[in-house]
Amino acid sequence: MKRTLLLLTILAALVGVTKAQSHHWTVNSGLPNNMTVTGVIIIDDVTQTATTLEIGGFCGEDCRASGFLGLFPPTGAYVVTLTILGDNNGEEITFKLYDHSAGEELDLDCQSTVTFENNGVIGNAINCYEFTFVTPSIATISAGNWSNGAIWAGGTPPGTGAHVVIDHNCTVDENVTVATLEVDPTAKLTVQAGRKLTVTGELVSTDEDCILIKDTGEIINESSGVKATAEKDITAYTTKDSDGWYLVSSPTNSMAIAGSDFIDNEYDLFRWNETTCTWENYKTGHLDFTTFENGRGYLYANSETFSPAFKGDLGYATMSRTLTCTTKDGMSGVNMIGNPFPHTIYKGEGGAIDNNKLASGYYTLSFKGAWETKSFDDPIKPGQGFVVVATETLSLEIEKTTAESTDESGAKKGIANRMKMTMTNGDVEDRAFVYFSDGIGLEKLGNLSTSIPTISVKSDDKEYAIAHMDTDTDTIDVLFWNTLAGDFTLSFEFMNVDFEDIYLLDNFNGEVTNLNITPSYTFHANGDEAENRFTVIARGIDGIGEQTGNALFAYATMGGIMVTGYGMLEVFDMTGRMVGREEVSGSSLVCNGIATGVYVMRLVNGERVNTQRIVIK
Repeated sequence: MKRTLLLLTILAALVGVTKAQSHHWTVNSGLPNNMTVTGVIIIDDVTQTATTLEIGGFCGEDCRASGFLGLFPPTGAYVVTLTILGDNNGEEITFKLYDHSAGEELDLDCQSTVTFENNGVIGNAINCYEFTFVTPSIATISAGNWSNGAIWAGGTPPGTGAHVVIDHNCTVDENVTVATLEVDPTAKLTVQAGRKLTVTGELVSTDEDCILIKDTGEIINESSGVKATAEKDITAYTTKDSDGWYLVSSPTNSMAIAGSDFIDNEYDLFRWNETTCTWENYKTGHLDFTTFENGRGYLYANSETFSPAFKGDLGYATMSRTLTCTTKDGMSGVNMIGNPFPHTIYKGEGGAIDNNKLASGYYTLSFKGAWETKSFDDPIKPGQGFVVVATETLSLEIEKTTAESTDESGAKKGIANRMKMTMTNGDVEDRAFVYFSDGIGLEKLGNLSTSIPTISVKSDDKEYAIAHMDTDTDTIDVLFWNTLAGDFTLSFEFMNVDFEDIYLLDNFNGEVTNLNITPSYTFHANGDEAENRFTVIARGIDGIGEQTGNALFAYATMGGIMVTGYGMLEVFDMTGRMVGREEVSGSSLVCNGIATGVYVMRLVNGERVNTQRIVIK
């Protein structure tokens, strides 16, 4: 009795939530027999909840049932109950969908069929039958560019929910997203440079020649066993050891080096051994140096301009690499890793590589052998090797995600408070950063070519490409190492930080630039200046550590004192003797060449007097 009442309650609840709507199909009501099917509607693996969806049951073209989705409150599921009419047992019933919100019958392939049985019952509101539909496959009917509708059955390129079959040569010439994609073994799919192919469902390619990914092209997918070829563009070196450098990484799994394009022509292929701090050349015959390991970076150069290719199964799953941190003279913990996937990744908070136990940022290598400082918002492209610095031995997880990072600091959420400095000279560029947050600084690497100018930040007697500093820092030493004569520009960019006053002091010629007004400084270098060329002087950091009242106004520089303010400046030594007195306005370099020692500064402006003690080292 209780079971009967429960079933009646379920049916009443189901009927009660089904809204009365006009049916698109007319059911053949003159048939003597019936059966009941209760289920959910699934399209492309997504369970539907739209009560405007009508499902019709058909025997051939004869409509035998029609119903709408409705909410079943006890479970929260959207279900439909069809009373299917029939003539004889054994009739095959198929299904169609009509979307009343769009006013159209949906062009979907039905994956579900029911064999008619008089008085039969299939499914109920608790254990639902699944009415399954998929978007029909769209195939190429001729070769050409993806964006050309003429190559597709139907006359238009596939949409985001499409199931696609490539059976003619096709080139992805725009960013594309589809549900599934299969490349016929007789065809080739080429992803152009700078284009992105995203497959949200299954991607099938059974031959390495079926998919060609040009350098900087990308494929985003979750399928294993996808065979492909990924090219890496290489420009020949002009003079051996002087240029032509690349850091490369394979987006395919463990490709053998022997027999690959990478050992054609005159070449060099190195891996970095962190424990011995040495470069190991493939040509010298290391017994375990036989494949391009997943997630490892390699140093490469070739005498010819060409596009060698990585071939095999595309990297598809999160992977681990063991990083070491060997104590050596100079910097330790330098590890060369690489992007193991055929798509862009990021290093930093929320990205593919978390900064836990790693220094902030990373390095790539320029064609001329310069270590290029990269930050959390710089993408790591497919085929890209790069350098990270570990603080201890660890197993590094490289997540399969395209998510962008939001911060360099593992201890701090949100957008980083940072100052970015970029030095340029023609086609030469170098960068350094200061983060006003917790984190592990990235020490400066010496370039492979000693003639390339660099900038770095000095902190705690070390040189950093990325320095983490306290929020009350008021002077920052910027080192400039250079052997070239010419004109250079040093530019500044501030993220999520504002300074009441911030100046750049050129210690070489005494020129001062107000970076709040002009965030760049162009200067001439002779190639023989001292490294300690610049000092950044900041006061009043809004939102970080604003200074008020008797704030700092004097800053020690190389052999002088930088003063920001207005009025009469008086300088006294520790005996009380006045050693300098002059009018200042805005920002001024005073007492140039003053002896080392401790001094007291007084800045008098009307009735206001600011006093500060300063040490000249």
